[in-house]
This record gives sequence, structure tokens and C-alpha cells, in this order.
Amino acid sequence: MDIKLIVMDMDGTLLDSNQQIPEENLNALIEAEKKGIRLVLASGRSYKTLTEYGIQLKMPEYDGYFIGVNGAALTKTATMEHEIIRQLQKDEIKEIYDAAMPYEIEVMGVMDATIYDYIPESLMQLKAQYRKENNIAEDVPWTAGTFKMIVDQRRGYSSINYIHSPDEIPNPVNKICLAHTAEYLQKPYEELLEKLGHKYHFARTSPQWIECAPQGINKGAAILRLAERLGITPDQIAVFGDGENDLSMFRVVKYPVAMGNAMETVKKEAFEVTLDNNSSGIAHFLKKHNLI
Repeated sequence: MDIKLIVMDMDGTLLDSNQQIPEENLNALIEAEKKGIRLVLASGRSYKTLTEYGIQLKMPEYDGYFIGVNGAALTKTATMEHEIIRQLQKDEIKEIYDAAMPYEIEVMGVMDATIYDYIPESLMQLKAQYRKENNIAEDVPWTAGTFKMIVDQRRGYSSINYIHSPDEIPNPVNKICLAHTAEYLQKPYEELLEKLGHKYHFARTSPQWIECAPQGINKGAAILRLAERLGITPDQIAVFGDGENDLSMFRVVKYPVAMGNAMETVKKEAFEVTLDNNSSGIAHFLKKHNLI
């Protein structure tokens, strides 16, 4: 196994349930860098919210990269040179919002540090109950996260704006996210795929979270773009992921690795299933295959 590039999703993969890099993963990945293997963080997040993790991993020192917003942007950590590959334009934003809003699900237009959040009244009632049951502080914004109905997004997004119409979004966005309970979101996911899947890439990061980007913009396409730039072949890349938005990466490399906590659809397409994200599954794989 001649690995030159290790590509990792963030939530549910590199990070544990507390949004931290487990020490075993951290030490193992730095050791891999010392052996000449580059690291890539490939996430639905923007580069701004990846930077602190890149510093922990010493990625600027070892010339690592960020693939941000599910493949819509590419950042070289050594210089923070940032390339935007493609954003959703205003007519596209309106088309997706108009198609999604009648389902009464949460619809979020996401930029590097800003969220434009539509939350229907029916969902606000569920969120109010969720806030009470989980003792979430009143100052925490109502915005959902990948795995929970309310997550404090202020750490990554300094501006969260609640809107009633896509016309209130003044500029292009990096992606659009859709959220509700896993059971409720299944039907909108299937129907939006059928209606708009020819124009947009819809992928589930978790059963209760869907991310939407222009067709052709995904993590896998960004990996191939970066690999060509670095002179690395798909046979020299190991990818770690847990959600369906990671499948585009799995399908373009030789060594796709699913976390133990990954969705079953992801595990089915993996070269191997490792331990879960709370058990330093990445480090376990690297040690098992003598990569460190």
C-alpha cells in the first residue's frame, strides 16, 4: 500500500462526538506526515472552520490541503491560497429554496461565515420542545447541525440570519443544507433528487442532514483535481468517511475506508471498515496497514 495522500471527512470521521481530534488520531496523522504523506481535510465546512484543526495537525508545515464545502473550494494550508471552484448563484438558490420550502423543512444557505436560515413554524415547535428536553441555553441560535436539531453554530459562523424567502439572500452561497428528523427528511430527499438531481448534487451527510451543490461539484471531483496538481494517482490515496456525501470520494480512489459509525450505504462501498470515530478509527487503520 503506497499511500501519498490521506483524505478525511471531519464530522463523524476525524472528529469524535465532542468535535475534537482524538489524541491517537492526532499523533498517528502527524507521524504519517513525517513519513511524507500529505493530509487533506475534505468537509462540508468552509476553510475558515477547518483552519484550527489544520494547525493542530501541523498541516501548514507539511503542505496539506483543505477541500471545503463538499468540493466547491480548495485551500493550500501553507499559504492559505484559497480557490473557489463554484458557488450557487441567486437563480439556483431560489430554485432550490422554492422546491424545498413546501416540505416544511429547514433550508440553509451557507457561506464561509454566514448562514441564511429558513425555519418553518411547524419545525420551530419541534425545535422548542427539543431545546427544552436537551436543556439548550436560550442564547443558542435555532439552527440545526449535521446530527442534531439545534447545534451552536456560532463557533464557525459569526452571522446567522433567519429569513422567510430566498429573495432575502443578497449573494451567491457555497451550499444549501436541508434538515429535519431522519424519518421526515426521507421523502423530500427522494423527491428532490427526482426533480432536481439532474442539475444539483444532493447528498446526505447524516440521515437528518442533506447538502446540495451544483452538479459536478463534490469531494471526489476535488480530490482528482488536487491529485493531478500534485502528481498523485488514485491508487496512492486513502479516504476516510462516514456519510453519503463522502461516496463521491470513495468512488475515485483505491482505498476508501468507512468508519464503524458510517451509514450502511457507505460501508457497502468501502475497501475496509475501521473502528468508529470515537475509537480513533483512522489511527487504527494506519497502524494496521503499517503506514506509520
